[in-house]
Amino acid sequence: MAQYANLKDYFQHEHIKLIKDAVSNHLKDDSQITEAVIRSLVCTADDAKYNTEFDLGVSVKTVDVEESVTLSFIVTVRGNLEQRFKDIQVKAVRKNNSDMFPEDNILSQFILPDIPKDKIEDIGNDLYGFCAMNGLFVNYKLYIEKLVSDGMIHFAPLPNNCLGRVILSESDVEIIQNVQTECGLKPIVYTIHATHGTILLNYKKYAEEMDGGLRITVAHELVHTLFHDRFLKLLQLLGEEKVDMLSSADTDAFTDIQQALSIAEWQADILAMRLAIPSDTADTAMNDIAKNPSTHYENHGDRMQACVIKFAKLYGVSPYVAKERLRQLGYDNVDGTIIEFDGDKKKPFTFPRGTLNENETFVINRVNYERLLRENAEFAELINSGKYVYLGYVVCLRDPKYVLEENGESIEPILSEYARENANKCLLKFRFRNNNASNQSYYYSASYLNKNLDYIEIEHESFELCEDDTGLDDLTLSEIKEYNNNFNELKSDDCSIFTNTLIFHMKRLETSQSLLAELSGNSPTTIYNYCHGIKNKDHPKDEKQALSLCVGLQLEPEYCLDFFQKAGFPLEEDTPMNRACKFMFKYTKKGLAFCNKVLRVFKQEEIKIYTKRI
Repeated sequence: MAQYANLKDYFQHEHIKLIKDAVSNHLKDDSQITEAVIRSLVCTADDAKYNTEFDLGVSVKTVDVEESVTLSFIVTVRGNLEQRFKDIQVKAVRKNNSDMFPEDNILSQFILPDIPKDKIEDIGNDLYGFCAMNGLFVNYKLYIEKLVSDGMIHFAPLPNNCLGRVILSESDVEIIQNVQTECGLKPIVYTIHATHGTILLNYKKYAEEMDGGLRITVAHELVHTLFHDRFLKLLQLLGEEKVDMLSSADTDAFTDIQQALSIAEWQADILAMRLAIPSDTADTAMNDIAKNPSTHYENHGDRMQACVIKFAKLYGVSPYVAKERLRQLGYDNVDGTIIEFDGDKKKPFTFPRGTLNENETFVINRVNYERLLRENAEFAELINSGKYVYLGYVVCLRDPKYVLEENGESIEPILSEYARENANKCLLKFRFRNNNASNQSYYYSASYLNKNLDYIEIEHESFELCEDDTGLDDLTLSEIKEYNNNFNELKSDDCSIFTNTLIFHMKRLETSQSLLAELSGNSPTTIYNYCHGIKNKDHPKDEKQALSLCVGLQLEPEYCLDFFQKAGFPLEEDTPMNRACKFMFKYTKKGLAFCNKVLRVFKQEEIKIYTKRI
C-alpha cells in the first residue's frame, strides 16, 4: 500500500509548511494562517533532467483581530524528481479568485505523458530509434537476449495473472534460470538484489511454455521503463515498491494510483506494438517480402497470407500480432488472412488495398453474426432472402461465381478461387465498434483480428452492417429520398449531356462558377465554357480534368461514375488512370493536394492547378 494517494497528497503532507510560509510572506500583513489545503495540482513544465514545475491551487484560512477569512492562491513550485523533491522551492505566489483553481487530472497527479491519437506512431518510432541506437534490435527483431544478458530482464516465478513486474525500490527478488545438468536443462531458483527499473517476466508463460507474445510483452515493459520513467520514480516516491504489469483489461481503476496504472497500461499496450514493429521499418519489410519469389502463390489470397506469415517471422511475433499491426499501418488487404475459429483454419482472401476504412472488416465470427441477425432487420432480410450466405467467417453473395456449394471437401459452402482474389465484389462489409465509454477507447485492440473468438461474446464490442460506398451511411429517410430524386433527375433527358449535369450539381450544392474554379484548380474561363456549352470546350478534355471537377464538387462515388460517363470517360478499361480515378472517388472531400498524391502513386501526371497571371 502506498504511503500517499497521489502527488497532491504528497505535497500536502511533506511540504505544506513551505507553502504556508510562502503564502504568508506574500500577504505581508499580520494575518495568521491557521490552515492550508492543496485543492488542485497541474504540471506546467518538465525537462530531461527531471526538473518539474507545478501550479498548486491552495486554499488558506487566515485569522486577524477581527475575523477568519478563506483565501485562494496559485502557488508555483519547482523541484527535481530524481532528488525526491528534497530541493523543492516556491517560485511564485499569486492570489486567485474564489477557488477558481486549474482543473487537475490523473496525468498531472502522476506526471504521466499524454498520447494524442495522431502522435502514437511518432512516439513509437522515437522509442524504436532510441532502442536501435543502443543495440536493442538485430535486423528487424527486438534483441531480447541482450536485455537478458545485461541483467535488465529476468524470468521469475510470478502469479499466473501477472505478465511482468517492474521493481521500483531496491530489494531481493527470486528469479529462475535454466541451468544445464546431466539430465538436461533444469530451472534453478536464485535470489538476486534488484535495482530500480529491473523487469521480471513470468517464467511459466514465457520461458517454460514459450508463449508467442514474448516480444510484445518485452516491448510493453520497455515502454514502461523508457516512456514512463517519471511515473515509475513518482510511484517510488509515493511509497510503492513494485508495479505488477497485468493486461490493461484486468486493471480495476478505483484509487488514484490504480487509475494511473490503468492509463499507463493502456499506453504501454498501444506503444508496445509500435516499438516491436515500428512504422519506420514496416513498409520496407513488407515490400521486400512481397518481392520474394517464395510468396508468389497462384492465388493472391494465399500470397497475402504468406506475406503476413513472413512478416511475423521477420519481427519475431505471432501471425495474429503481425496482422493486427499491418491493419494499424493501413494494410487493410490483410483482413482476410490468418483466420482461425475453433481450430478451423479458413482459406485466405484478399482485395485491393484501400477497400476498408478503420474498424471495418469482412470477417465476423458466429457469435456476432447471430447477434446481428437478431438485432438488425435489414441484415436478417438479406440473409433470409437467400441472396447471401454465411460461410462461418464471412457473408458472401450467393452466386456460383463466388460460392462453391458443393466443393468435394466439405458439405459447407466455401469461397471460390475468384472470390478469394476479389472479396470486395462479393462479401458484405461490417463496421466493428468498441462500446466502452472510456475516452481512451482507441487503446483497445480490435478483437475481430484475434484468434478463437467464436465462443466468446465480448460485451463492449458490436458489429453493424456497412452501407455500400454511395455515401448513404447514417442518412435520414428524407435524405435517402433526396438522393434517389437526384439520380432520377440525372437519368432524365434534361441531364443527358455533360453541361446540364454539371449545372445540376452546382445548383444542388450551391456552388458558384468562381468557387468551383478555385476548388477544382481550373480557370474561371474553363468553368464558364462548361456551364455555357461553348462549342468544342463544353466538356473536360481528359480524365484528369473530369476528376478535378469531382474533387471541386466533392461528389459521392456514384455521382462520380455518372459524371465521368457524361463527360465521355466511362472508365471501362483497366488502365492505371482509370484505377486512380475510381480510387479517388471515395476521397473527393480530401482536396486536390491529396488527389495529386494519389495520381503520383499510380504513376500518372498530376492535375495542373490554374494560377492567375498578375
